[in-house]
Amino acid sequence: MMFLIWMLLPLTAMLSAAVYLCRKVYAAVCFFGGKLSKKKRTILTAAVSAALILPLAHIRGMWFVIFMHMVVFLLVIDLFGLIVRKCRRNKPFPYWVKAVYRSGLLAVLAAVAVTGFGYWNMHHIVKTEYTVQTDKEMREEGYTIVFFSDLHYGTTMNAEQLKQAADRIERESPDMIILGGDIVDERTSLAQMREAFEIMGNMDARFGIFYVYGNHDKNEYARNPAYTAQELADTIEQAGIRILEDETCEINGELLLIGRADRGHDSGARQTIVQLVESADAGMEWILVDHQPVEYAEAAESGCGLMLSGHTHAGQVWPGGLLADLFRMNELTYGCRKEGNLTEVVSSGIAGWGYPVRTEKHSEYVVIHLVNPLRTASSNSRG
Repeated sequence: MMFLIWMLLPLTAMLSAAVYLCRKVYAAVCFFGGKLSKKKRTILTAAVSAALILPLAHIRGMWFVIFMHMVVFLLVIDLFGLIVRKCRRNKPFPYWVKAVYRSGLLAVLAAVAVTGFGYWNMHHIVKTEYTVQTDKEMREEGYTIVFFSDLHYGTTMNAEQLKQAADRIERESPDMIILGGDIVDERTSLAQMREAFEIMGNMDARFGIFYVYGNHDKNEYARNPAYTAQELADTIEQAGIRILEDETCEINGELLLIGRADRGHDSGARQTIVQLVESADAGMEWILVDHQPVEYAEAAESGCGLMLSGHTHAGQVWPGGLLADLFRMNELTYGCRKEGNLTEVVSSGIAGWGYPVRTEKHSEYVVIHLVNPLRTASSNSRG
C-alpha cells in the first residue's frame, strides 16, 4: 500500500498531467495556428510541450511546483468553462474570450501568483501557541516548552535568518527547547550542518535543549553523504544539545522527556514506548517526542500526557495535506488534538523540504504552556 502511495500514485499523476498538458498545447496551436499544416502543428505542439515538460526531469526545481499548480488551474478553468457553456446553451463566446481560454494565460498567471505566495509563506514564520493542562504535580507557573522541527537547513534559511528565528524563540523565555527532527537533510552541506547547530546551541533555555532524529537528519537518502551520522551526533553534542534516541531525561523532578528513535531507520531496533517508560516515575508528566506522528494508542495506553511530532509539513505543497489525510499516511497531519489523557501536537515545521515554497499551512515554531490548572487556581486565590 505504501509503495502504491509513494511511487505509483505520484508517477501516474505526473504522466496524466503531461498527457493533459500536451492536449491543451495542441488545442492552443490549432486555435492560433489554424492556417498551419497538420505536420507543422504537430511539430510546434511537440516543441512547446517539450519546453514545458522536460524541465520536470529535475523535479526538485521550482518549475515542478509551478507546473503542477498550472495543470490544476487548467483543470479548474476547463471545469468552469464546461459549466458556463452548459448554462449558455453552447452559445459562441467572443473571440477574445476564446483566445484567453486557449492560451492558458490565466492558469499560468494563477500558478505563478500562488507559487509566489508560497515562497513568501515559507519564509514567514509564525508562532503557534497551545495551553496543555495536566493533573500531575508541578510548580505553580507551569512550564513553557518551545518545539520546532523540519528546518531542513539550507532549503530556505541562511545563517542570519536562522539567528533571527533563534532570537524570537529565546524571547519566549522557554524552560526547554525541543528540536523534533529533520533539522538538516541530504542537501545540507557539512559546513551548513555545523553552522545550524552552532546557532541553535546558543539559544538559552532554563533546562536545556533536546533533540530527536528525523528520517532525513542522518543523511541516509544521499548517495554521497556530506557528513556521517557520527559527525552529526558529535556536532549536536558539542553544541550543548542533548540527543534523546530511545532515551529518557528527567526535568526538574516533575517532567519526564522521552525521545524516540525515528521509525524510518532500523524500525526493528526501535524500542517500544512501554520499554522506554517501564521504570519511569508515574507521578511525573511524561512528554513523548517522536518525529513521526504515529502509535498514539500505545502512547496513551503507556501513560504519556503530551506527544510532540513534526514530519508531515502539514502537506507543504497543495494537495499534499489532502492526500496525507485521504490515505492516512500519518495519524494526524497537523494541529493539536486531545484523546483521553493524551494531548497530541503535530507541527507544520519551521521551514520545509525540497522547495522553498509552502502553499499549505504556514512555517511555525510551537510554544506550549504546560500547566496544572489546580495549582494555578490555588496560586491566584492566594494572590
